[in-house]
Amino acid sequence: MSEHEADVATLWTIFGFIGQNWGTAQTCEMPQSQFNQVIQWQIQRDRSYAGYYAQAVAEYKALYARYGQAAAGYLYRENQQPHPRLPDVANYVLLEFMRWNVAFGGFRTFKYENYNGWMGGGSYLKKPPPYRALPMLQQADEGERGVHE
Repeated sequence: MSEHEADVATLWTIFGFIGQNWGTAQTCEMPQSQFNQVIQWQIQRDRSYAGYYAQAVAEYKALYARYGQAAAGYLYRENQQPHPRLPDVANYVLLEFMRWNVAFGGFRTFKYENYNGWMGGGSYLKKPPPYRALPMLQQADEGERGVHE
């Protein structure tokens, strides 16, 4: 296995953790071969992704050396905070893998219900906070204004 193949396999492990953590692994229909292709397309589309993926792989391997099988959980938790340890990993790897998980069938697990603004790219890392981070009453008020204006 080449280093590149090992890196993509590590990314697949991270992707798989998201499905296991969310309980969507059974309904996500993105096979590993398609995942591998999408990773390649992302890098071809934007060379920055090679660095984002490399950073995620390096961090996962460092965490694996410390925590073993729990490494993906540490990577996920450390980068889901308002101030993640690795903002590029949080925004360009984990958030994207979450979207892929939902888009490729994971949505069925949630009974096809959208989290408020989630698929619109809500990230707690953005300033100001995304739609999904706003209080529910404010969301309803803004939604009504948008419909009536």
